[in-house]
Amino acid sequence: MALYNNPYYQNYNYNPAYNPGYDQNQIVQNCGFVPIPSENDARSYPVKHGTSVTFRDENLPYIYIKTLGFGQLDSPIFERYRLVKEDAPAEPKKDESPVYVTKSEFEELREAVAQLRKELGDE
Repeated sequence: MALYNNPYYQNYNYNPAYNPGYDQNQIVQNCGFVPIPSENDARSYPVKHGTSVTFRDENLPYIYIKTLGFGQLDSPIFERYRLVKEDAPAEPKKDESPVYVTKSEFEELREAVAQLRKELGDE
């Protein structure tokens, strides 16, 4: 007896609610870094719908990102970034202690401020 003639046959692999073309929660996937010899090669590199490919230029300090959306009429978006090497900030020397004012220097400063206030008439 053939299954296609049986009116009670049920295909358990069929899900009428599943429609991959209209998923509202689609996320563009990143496929990692691809080494490439030039920008023209990155621009002509084929990209699938819903993916983003990051290219590392082997000859110049550039990174290229090519992204294609999910729509059939979408055109790819091409971005170009220049790599800049930054040195790590120098850590302060541990043997340098902060400079404090001595008590005698503070008293001299206090007397000078008091003298200025006296001359300005603030006291």
